[in-house]
Amino acid sequence: MARYTTLSSTELAHIVAQYPIGTSLKLEEVPGGFGNSNFKLTTTNGEFLLKICDEKDPIELDTQISLLAQLQQHAYPTVYPILTKAEQPLIHETFGSVMIYPFLQGTQPSSSPKILAQLGKALAQLHRIPPITGLPHFAMGISQMRPFFQEVQDTQFATHPFVKSLKSELESMKPQLNAPLPTGLLHGDLFLDNTLFDGDKMVAILDFEEGCHDTLLLDVGMTIIGCCYTPEHRLNLKAVQRFLDAYNAMRPMTESEWEHLDCFVHYAALSIAFWRFRQFNIRRPDAHRANTYQEMLTRSTEWRTQAELLTNN
Repeated sequence: MARYTTLSSTELAHIVAQYPIGTSLKLEEVPGGFGNSNFKLTTTNGEFLLKICDEKDPIELDTQISLLAQLQQHAYPTVYPILTKAEQPLIHETFGSVMIYPFLQGTQPSSSPKILAQLGKALAQLHRIPPITGLPHFAMGISQMRPFFQEVQDTQFATHPFVKSLKSELESMKPQLNAPLPTGLLHGDLFLDNTLFDGDKMVAILDFEEGCHDTLLLDVGMTIIGCCYTPEHRLNLKAVQRFLDAYNAMRPMTESEWEHLDCFVHYAALSIAFWRFRQFNIRRPDAHRANTYQEMLTRSTEWRTQAELLTNN
């Protein structure tokens, strides 16, 4: 899990006292995720998710909350923050911003056709919701890569094989990435660990921290990269097919989107690889995670090897 912030008993009591959730009994780490410190909080009133937003500033968090309000108006299946006694959705502390959610019961699923059919429908439903004003562009893509290349140009990372390859691949993909494709509201990070299921029935799509306004096809590619592989990073072709069929049934993709799908799957993989490389080699060096970016490169290669076996739509 991302564990960047710790809480003292005094800090925890201070936080809990601001919410109508009883008094604290137990705080446990929640595994999974890369960008927040997550805890399961048990109080006299029940179980909750306490999230410390380590990497979002107040403006970004306000945008996230506005996005959640928009999703709630459309009854989207996600989890919504509990308001404080002062009817605020989050509080700001010296160690970071805090949000508390209901602790939904469920598990993170494995990739399967039945699971991906539900995710296809849920993603298409999201893409039909109008985006709010002020949403950023996709935060792990070209808009972040270009300044990153400048940032590392006089460092040891300037000649790193991944950095050199990333520059080259982005240049070759530029015409397709700039194609006039449909845009709208994106989740931006739809991996299996951002979903919750009760058995094989979807409960919620979680973690809209990367919600943005960008090319819809990027979200399709991201879901394939994040949800259609085995733990050994082998592509589950049947899951991909069910995902695309379910998505297309609710939000038919244009002919141009089908033509550009391969590029955007690869772009999604590169984007996550880039974020992991920068995060765990430069921003927050972590020897155990420094090479996790390579998993996404493996998935991209697997996609390009196997995707031609998909049924044409």
